Amino acid sequence: MTNCLGNKGKSGPLLTVHCKSKEDDLGVHKLAVDKNYHFKFQTNIWRSTLFFCSFKWNKQVKRFDIFDGLRDIDECHYQCNWTIKADGACRLGEKIACFPWK
Repeated sequence: MTNCLGNKGKSGPLLTVHCKSKEDDLGVHKLAVDKNYHFKFQTNIWRSTLFFCSFKWNKQVKRFDIFDGLRDIDECHYQCNWTIKADGACRLGEKIACFPWK
């Protein structure tokens, strides 16, 4: 499975992204506007794979489960594409779904 996160907007500060799972810490990445960050991983057969991220910009920190096996496997198939915005994260594809921050 591949997850692709995009910092979308007309202009603005760098978006600092830090994603983890229970087993893996993917480190800190800084995204300029219209730039993407990709990461790959294996899902498990129980659909319990979970990756969560913190997003920091403009002195705000937001958190979101960027991949939840139960929620995303059937919608994403092999790749989940996300756009990160001030009001939440939107999963792109045939069915666009936006989720508020936790």
